[in-house]
Amino acid sequence: MNVVCQVCKTRPAKVHYTEIVNNNMVSLDLCAECAEEKGIDVQAGTTYGLGDLVAGLIDSAVAGEMDKIGRVHCASCGYDYSDFKKIGRFGCPDCYASFEAQIAPMLRQIHGAVQHQGKAPPDHVERTVVRERVAVLRDDLARAIAAEDYERAAVVRDEIRQLEGKPVEES
Repeated sequence: MNVVCQVCKTRPAKVHYTEIVNNNMVSLDLCAECAEEKGIDVQAGTTYGLGDLVAGLIDSAVAGEMDKIGRVHCASCGYDYSDFKKIGRFGCPDCYASFEAQIAPMLRQIHGAVQHQGKAPPDHVERTVVRERVAVLRDDLARAIAAEDYERAAVVRDEIRQLEGKPVEES
């Protein structure tokens, strides 16, 4: 399905343009001619990859800092910061520490923090507590059986079943 330019409504759209002004997003599908009339630089065959996006984010986040940073490189793999900007990937795990000064502002700009917080399902903590309690009870059960304390073993067994959601047998 060919998308038609939303301005001239005749030529096929070659550019998808999104602009955010005052928290309002406007998206347009434009042909090359209409895009150029709007001041959007359209060069045939030009593609932008993830590396270009990451480099642009980094450049905007560390604007003015580059003179201070200099030509930093990773001692482990030899990657330069300019290599990272070109490719959009690090050469090795040690690059994260080597380029921390350059990427920290970008991470802060994108994520609001430089330390990964992670996410967990709402009941994750409860399930973890139950799992840990069951492990302790299993140890108690093994000790009770080894000591031939079958009454205690039955009580512990029933508690394990209750926590695991299995029916408890009545004695």
